[in-house]
Amino acid sequence: MKKLSFLSAICAGLLMSGISSCASYQKEAAVMSMDSHLNTYLEADVDYSSAKPIQATVNTATLFGFIQLKRNGHKYFHSANRYKGLTKRQSQALYRAKEDSGADIIAEPEFEMEKHSWFFGAYTKTSTKVKGWGLKVNGIKEDKHLIANF
Repeated sequence: MKKLSFLSAICAGLLMSGISSCASYQKEAAVMSMDSHLNTYLEADVDYSSAKPIQATVNTATLFGFIQLKRNGHKYFHSANRYKGLTKRQSQALYRAKEDSGADIIAEPEFEMEKHSWFFGAYTKTSTKVKGWGLKVNGIKEDKHLIANF
């Protein structure tokens, strides 16, 4: 009889840990775009008239915080200046948005991150979405005025 009550306690504990869950939501956007200019003597012919809204989503799932159950490949968007503080999932979402849309520049990207965890954080699902404006660059030429674009 004692084995049955011990087994019942274990089953009840597993059921309670499975039911317990938590979620978080985060949204980020650039406040000011002061550092998005090139520090060179170049002029870019950017086609603003054909700007279109673009978006991409990256979904991941992990077990125990380090075992990836759902992966998104190893393709990231890296930038030396503006986007150097992005998380891995944000970089993956930017890369996917840029590749899927065919845009040369993603202007003013906004990130939405949603995270759900179950079993006291042992199993975690994360969704990262990026929204922005896709722009095409028609050409780049030397700035005849030699004014540095800071």
